[in-house]
Amino acid sequence: MKRVTLLTLAVLVLFAVAGCAKPPQDEVNAAQAEMDRARQANADTWAPTEAKAAEEAMTAAQAEISAQNEKWMKNYDKAKELLAQAKDNAAKAAEASATNKAQAKTDSEAAIAAADTAIQTAEAALKTAPKTKDSAADLKLMENDLATLKTTLESAKSAAAAEDYKKALESANSVKDQATSMATQIEEAKAKRAGAARKK
Repeated sequence: MKRVTLLTLAVLVLFAVAGCAKPPQDEVNAAQAEMDRARQANADTWAPTEAKAAEEAMTAAQAEISAQNEKWMKNYDKAKELLAQAKDNAAKAAEASATNKAQAKTDSEAAIAAADTAIQTAEAALKTAPKTKDSAADLKLMENDLATLKTTLESAKSAAAAEDYKKALESANSVKDQATSMATQIEEAKAKRAGAARKK
């Protein structure tokens, strides 16, 4: 009888301890701190995959905590695992964001420099382009296009200054490609004209 009483008492104590389990607030705070750090690093923009993984783990942890809160026999072990995962993913997101942003800045700066060079090359080619009655309209059109490309490049520089490196890179690459194409067309026209002159 005494043994049964002790066993019953032990079970009651076990149930009481389980029933009194508290939500892992320290783990929630730690995970949330890393989530905030990732957001401040604009991880949604620069490390979207890692940021999404952190958000999903945090959402799952919060759902698990809510589910356990409704139970009499509470167990927050799974919630703690999910919170640890969210914290780890958020830390990775913050680190990846910083790395990716730095790389994007480097790439955009290189693209802007290349676009600048391409415009200068096109300008130089345009100055020495063969001016004839037939080419006058085309050359005027190229001058206008070049002016537009310069404006676009300035917009790319402004985007880079505002840390919108993706837009800066895209605009600068477009400018470089168009300016390079223009210079190539002019050089081909010059070569064609020179060849025709030699045949005469």
